[in-house]
Amino acid sequence: MSATVEQPAKARLITDAPWPRTVSVLLRYDGEDPLALRIVFPPEVSRDQGEVVWSFARDLLEAGLRLPSGDGDVEVWPCGRAQTVVEFHSPDGVAVVQFDSAPLRRFLRSCSATAPAKVEANAGARAAEVSGSGLDTHADVGTDADADEAATPKAGHSTRAAASGVG
Repeated sequence: MSATVEQPAKARLITDAPWPRTVSVLLRYDGEDPLALRIVFPPEVSRDQGEVVWSFARDLLEAGLRLPSGDGDVEVWPCGRAQTVVEFHSPDGVAVVQFDSAPLRRFLRSCSATAPAKVEANAGARAAEVSGSGLDTHADVGTDADADEAATPKAGHSTRAAASGVG
């Protein structure tokens, strides 16, 4: 049985409204998929009132805390010294979310403590063997949760499991 790390966090939805809306999200890591993390948004921010789960590479978040990163469905960049912006792209549009960086760093430290670097390196090597090459494009998985669980995100790329984007 692999370890799971879950940590609640506050996220500010950046819109054209005069004030950002703050929502509670869940940061989730599953040791069975050691290269990925998930951000779970509550149903009330979804266009179809369903839970929205975005899955993407852990190293994308790690890099994005220091410098702009990503070129697929998820982009991450630092916003000053204390905040991080995550931008999600879906067929329904774009959602821009701002986090305090400290909780994201704590979450990543908890994930690293759960999966030793050797396990992560072995998982990455297996993923490259399965894909046939080290190159992979981002995959829009839709609502198929089983396919999402089987997908192994690469740095700068993401998979998404949601019926619609964050709205």
